[in-house]
Amino acid sequence: ITVRITKSQKNKEQEQLLLKNKILMLELQALQAMMNPHFVFNVMNSIQHYINTKNTSSANKVLTGFAKLIRKNLEICTKSYISLEEEIEYLNLYLSLEKYRFGEKFSYNINIDKQIETEEVFIPSMILQPYIENAIWHGIMPKEEGGDVALNITKENEDYLSIKIIDNGIGIKNSLADKKSNHQSKGMDLTHERINLLNRIEAKPIQLFIEQN
Repeated sequence: ITVRITKSQKNKEQEQLLLKNKILMLELQALQAMMNPHFVFNVMNSIQHYINTKNTSSANKVLTGFAKLIRKNLEICTKSYISLEEEIEYLNLYLSLEKYRFGEKFSYNINIDKQIETEEVFIPSMILQPYIENAIWHGIMPKEEGGDVALNITKENEDYLSIKIIDNGIGIKNSLADKKSNHQSKGMDLTHERINLLNRIEAKPIQLFIEQN
C-alpha cells in the first residue's frame, strides 16, 4: 500500500511539473504573439509617416511609447502572474499606440471598480491583450466609421474579478463569416489553451465567455 501511495504521489507530481512546463512554453509563445510582426511593422510605419511629414513631436511620442511597451514586455515575460496595476499599465501603453495609429477612428476607456486594490490583485500575465487586439483589428477596423473598446473590471466577491472587454465592432460571428476559414488570432488561441491548463493546477478556475451582443 505504501509503495502504491508513493508511486501515485510521484505520478501526480510529475503530471504537475509537465503541466507547469507546458504553461511556461505557452507563456513564451504568447509573448511572441503580442509582439507580432504586423503590429511592429505598423508602428514603424506610423513613426516613418510622422517623420516624413515633419511631425517630430508625434514621432517622438510614438517611439517613446513603443520603447516603453518593449521594455514592459521584457519585464512581463519573466513572470507567470503580474499585479492588475502592471497589467493596466501595459494595456494603456498598447492602446495608446493603437490610438496613435488609427486616430479618430478608434477610442478606448478603462474602468476599474474603486473597491479593487490593483497593486494587491494578481492575474496571469499576457492574458487580456490578445482579446483587446482582436476586438480592435477584427471588430472595429472593418467598420468605416470605427468604434471603441471598453475594459470594465469589477469585484464579484473576495475571490473573483469580472473582467469585460466590450467593443461596438461588427461582432465575432460576422467577423468569422467574412473570412474564408474560421480564423482566430494566435494570441487568443494560446491564451485559451493557457487558461485550460491553469484551471487544472489552480484552485480558483478562470471562466471565459466570448459572445456577440
